[in-house]
Amino acid sequence: MKNRNRTIVRLSRALLLGGVITLTSLQAAQAEWRRAETANFLVYGEGSEGDLRRHAERLERFDALLRRQLSVPPMEGARKLPVYLVHTNKDLRQVNPNLAEGVAGFYSASETDVYAALNRRGGDDILFHEYAHHFMFQNFPGGYPGWFTEGFAEFFMTAAVDNPDKVTVGYFNPGRLRTLNEVDWIPVEQLLTSRPRDLENRRARSAFYAQSWLLTHYMFMDADRRRGLDAYLAAVARGMPPVEALQTHLGQTPESLEAALKAYLRGTMNYAEIRMAETASSVRFQALPASADRMLLDSLNIRYPKDEADAQVLLTKVRSDAGRYPGDRLALVTLGRAELNWGDADAGEAALTQALAVAPDDPEALLLLARARIKAGDQAPDTRVERYVEAQAYLARALQADPTDYRIYLALARIRRIADSYPNDNDLQTWRLAVAYAPQVMGARAQAADALLHVGRRDEAAAMLTPVANNPHGGEHVERARALLDQIRGATGEVASD
Repeated sequence: MKNRNRTIVRLSRALLLGGVITLTSLQAAQAEWRRAETANFLVYGEGSEGDLRRHAERLERFDALLRRQLSVPPMEGARKLPVYLVHTNKDLRQVNPNLAEGVAGFYSASETDVYAALNRRGGDDILFHEYAHHFMFQNFPGGYPGWFTEGFAEFFMTAAVDNPDKVTVGYFNPGRLRTLNEVDWIPVEQLLTSRPRDLENRRARSAFYAQSWLLTHYMFMDADRRRGLDAYLAAVARGMPPVEALQTHLGQTPESLEAALKAYLRGTMNYAEIRMAETASSVRFQALPASADRMLLDSLNIRYPKDEADAQVLLTKVRSDAGRYPGDRLALVTLGRAELNWGDADAGEAALTQALAVAPDDPEALLLLARARIKAGDQAPDTRVERYVEAQAYLARALQADPTDYRIYLALARIRRIADSYPNDNDLQTWRLAVAYAPQVMGARAQAADALLHVGRRDEAAAMLTPVANNPHGGEHVERARALLDQIRGATGEVASD
């Protein structure tokens, strides 16, 4: 528990050490898709190399800003974050049909994949917000309250990084400022204890984000308040009720804090200009196949659950589109995934096998074939061992092709669950690697914690579970993680307050 608290303190203290989207013209249909690869990102988009380069370099400069402000060195061997740039919100809903109207970008971290997607016309602040979440959980996984997780992202999302000599941090977002002045605030006690998805309507959620930004700005831009924030975050991570932690470590009640925030909003809110040398970003480009124009976004869409009618519509479309591009790797892998999800499993495996004939080391095709073998074994228990052995062979090839893909480690660890010796030291290390390459994926953390608890590693399991229990976006694992943490604290005699 002490190590995690030190990490929280380090995160909060580091924020002040550095000193207190370009509108893109619409591209014509059938525009060429490209991928720009940098040290930390894989950026996909239509249009010219120059346009894609600007987005990629801006992301790298924002990453460099976060690393400087938070004293995080460049990571060797980390999985690069895929970012998909589209031109309209309609395109975004082709990627994720469950998006609400008006959403101009999103970040997804699940057992299926970790990536971001953005309507280029929505502005850099949306992408910076989502990348700040990714960065926080990549480098500082901890038990943060919802307001701080969102406030951290809101604080950094307004960074201006285009000036080659300096960057600006802590400026306000006009929309959030307007919300603070025009929308009824939610009570501070609710702000401290809620997650955005808990709130009943859009206006309340808008107030949550705006107040989270204001509270984070209020804390970050004053050294004394920042020290109190260190202690507050550590106490909440240990289980102290947020309102009690507020009174104990910041000397505030919900009522006095609301009054202080409103006074702060009416006063002069500073921002920081930080000198930063121009970031040297190596950008490598790859032209995607012609199939990307019709199938790239659908290759993401098919990863989301659907009702039977919508699934069959999409399956029919994917089959038709794949027929246009015989022998194309993207078309074959997309078709294979769709068939395995909702169609003919044999046809899906055939498409993926054909994809491997085109690209023998394709990790996506190998992973999908492994999952198909695992599913086949689960459906016919008398053949399970044989099917799992086949799956392991595919996963070994996939791991050699891409040792940073956390999904491969997840599949390898799950296969081992049927073994009498599970979980042995090698199994635990496999779970650790899955989490290390995707610490944002709460399902991976929850399953790793189960394995650790099975062999009595309570402290390590608690460290795995704390970000899950405090996930501001909720999710299926949150309540169970909280219950397990309560059990661990009870078993170790740890108290929940100071």
